[in-house]
Amino acid sequence: MERLFTITLRNDYAFKRIFGVDENKDVLQDFLECILDISSENIAGLELLDKEFHKELLSEKLGILDIKLRLKDGTFVDIEIQSRWHFDFPERTLYYWSKMYNAGIKQGQDYTKLPKCITINLIGQGFNKNRRVHNKYVILEQDTKEPLVSKLEIHILNLEKARLLKEGKYSHNKKKRLLNWLKFIETNDREVRTMLSQESPMMKKANATIELMEMSPRDKWLYESRMKYEHDRASCISEGYREGFEQGIDKGVHQKALETAKLMKQAKCELDFIMHMTGLSKTEVENL
Repeated sequence: MERLFTITLRNDYAFKRIFGVDENKDVLQDFLECILDISSENIAGLELLDKEFHKELLSEKLGILDIKLRLKDGTFVDIEIQSRWHFDFPERTLYYWSKMYNAGIKQGQDYTKLPKCITINLIGQGFNKNRRVHNKYVILEQDTKEPLVSKLEIHILNLEKARLLKEGKYSHNKKKRLLNWLKFIETNDREVRTMLSQESPMMKKANATIELMEMSPRDKWLYESRMKYEHDRASCISEGYREGFEQGIDKGVHQKALETAKLMKQAKCELDFIMHMTGLSKTEVENL
């Protein structure tokens, strides 16, 4: 059967279709082993918490196709891929981490029962904090570097940087495996993926899934729906933020948010998306 389209795993539908389904849990496990300082045994017991692809979630602009899972020891992990870094991303990922952490406690429980929560963020382009491929953020005392708690981890993986690195850069096997996975996820080139998969059974399995997707009309429609969403979202951000902050530069923070929201409304961005990006209330946005 002839291929209908070419896949990049930087598309969040394709990424979840490979790593976020029960039949590929062993693929996800292999990927996580390269990122987390957690025993293979604990990762092997992972439970996917959202395995369904709801049509309305895929086609609506508010859909977020992250991968949610729980490890054997109760740790929650959320994985998300983003095509481009945005200036508010640190606050955004901390917000999603806090929602996951807060959801882990039941009424009447003490705070020590809250689970460890980890977010893993793969960024396609534009990460500008440093030149590292893998960043792991935790809470430490400023001078002694003593950890306050071990329940927060935020990982940021720089796909753009990984593409430029040679495998020989790392002597440690775990880091080599991670670099190969990031190259596999970042590339659009079938030949590159095939070459990388020769050294990894799990990568070979992932590549076989991609080949099946490229021949599926349903996967093509869902994949292209997400590509359209990303283009529309980028357009909203570009127009709304560029013009909004240019016009509101000498005004207060709240006024700048109002100006930005107004321009995002004109660009036909979704209400919830405008609220999230500007911090304004529903009433404030609707009254613009």
